Amino acid sequence: MATIKDVARKAGVGVGTVSRVLNGTGPVSPETRRAVLAAVEALGYMPSTTARAMVTKRTQTVGVLLPDIQNPFFPMVARGVEDACRQAGYTVILLSTDWDRERELSAAALLRRQGADGAVLVSVGDAAGVHAILGARGAPVVVVDRAAPGLAVSQLSVDHYRGEYEAVRWVRSRGHRRVGFLAGPAGVDSAELRLQAFLDAMEWDPADPGLPVARAGYGFEGGQRAAAELLDRFPDLTCLVAANDLSALGALSWLARQGRRVPDDIGVVGFDDILLASLVHPALTTVRQPAYAMGYRAAELLLQALKDPGRGPVQETLRPELVIRDSC
Repeated sequence: MATIKDVARKAGVGVGTVSRVLNGTGPVSPETRRAVLAAVEALGYMPSTTARAMVTKRTQTVGVLLPDIQNPFFPMVARGVEDACRQAGYTVILLSTDWDRERELSAAALLRRQGADGAVLVSVGDAAGVHAILGARGAPVVVVDRAAPGLAVSQLSVDHYRGEYEAVRWVRSRGHRRVGFLAGPAGVDSAELRLQAFLDAMEWDPADPGLPVARAGYGFEGGQRAAAELLDRFPDLTCLVAANDLSALGALSWLARQGRRVPDDIGVVGFDDILLASLVHPALTTVRQPAYAMGYRAAELLLQALKDPGRGPVQETLRPELVIRDSC
């Protein structure tokens, strides 16, 4: 098996030069780079990742923590992270936490044991706890889609409040006054912001116990249950606004089984714009989050932190977009 010394000898350079070419850790001339890469190919040289990690203190791996791998929104975020990392020569370790704090901390401990260089935390509830575990070995993190107040790390999110508020105001402009809301999971920032935006757009008092709001979580089955509950309590509703697309699709499914026509009998609006939103019939009116772009940008911020540890954290907020289709 060829060694780095064999590559250096064949390319007519020193071992240090080969290392700089393969690890991108220093300047070399184009001619030297070509000679080294040609020698690598000719000899079939495979650098030892373990040895490289011992020298560079990097494993070229990045962790991604997701709360729900079954929700199509989150894998799209992960795909953006993966594409950006792959282009930079990093491998992604993907871990699902099921919205569970203990699983988040366990995942962080696993990434630490694996020597991950950094992590993207998507909708993680205990970002501070995860950061404390990974930060113990100097691994930076980027928080996506959930606020982490007081944590000095880069954070990236969508303006959940604005997106939902504009959607509900549009629903009202269509003449709907009896509107129900399928709320997301309690305690999750994005869900609570969307709920507050709904109440503000409808000009309703959140302390009113008679509000047409039911917790659907962020799942398909939850959307079915919440739609059934709301229309049992408020049979005169003319539109259901859901905190995400999966619960909106659950509502569509339940309405179809009840023989309720959408949008003729009742409208339905979602949030996320997952692929299924445009494939169902009727196609779902929803608020588009740029999931892939969020993941890609989060990875860029993480890679920047790895390249320049002294770089300060940044906070970026992306604007969602109302996508009008056939369901309302």
